[in-house]
Amino acid sequence: MKQNKYYILILLISFSLQINLSAQKLNKLIGTKFPKEVLEVKLYTQSGETVLFKDVLKELEGNVIYLDFWASSCGSCIKEMPYSKKVQQYFNKKNIAFLYLSTDKKQKNWINGLNKINIKGNHYRINTESKIHFKNLFKIKGIPFYTIIDKNGNIADPKAKWPREQKLIDDIEKILAI
Repeated sequence: MKQNKYYILILLISFSLQINLSAQKLNKLIGTKFPKEVLEVKLYTQSGETVLFKDVLKELEGNVIYLDFWASSCGSCIKEMPYSKKVQQYFNKKNIAFLYLSTDKKQKNWINGLNKINIKGNHYRINTESKIHFKNLFKIKGIPFYTIIDKNGNIADPKAKWPREQKLIDDIEKILAI
């Protein structure tokens, strides 16, 4: 019985250390530019055209960007969209852009999902190869996943709060003030 307690304690400590190391790696991203392989990631428009992530960032330059990774088949992603709309309304006249990157494999599913959620913003779809670059950079374990990019295109918050969290408003306000 005593051995089980020690085993569980060791597992908890190990798990805690892994989480702490992961958080430290993400914190090192704060204030950095995106690596070249991420900037060169292909995004797909609703009409099926291909654009590069770096071109989207350039287009949105001067705005704080709230980046949302989601998919039409993700229940948690869909449940967060009404909260995302509220965040958009809160920042209505401020320099903030909402960038939604769908991980849907099929264009049709993504378009159907967009029609259902009916949310304003900059919408693109990423393919599996592109998804891997973001996943590796941000240590994404699942979606929804959010990050904030500052006005200069730097990573400001590599693991941002979910739209339902009040602290997100405060975090965005701080980044806007910089």
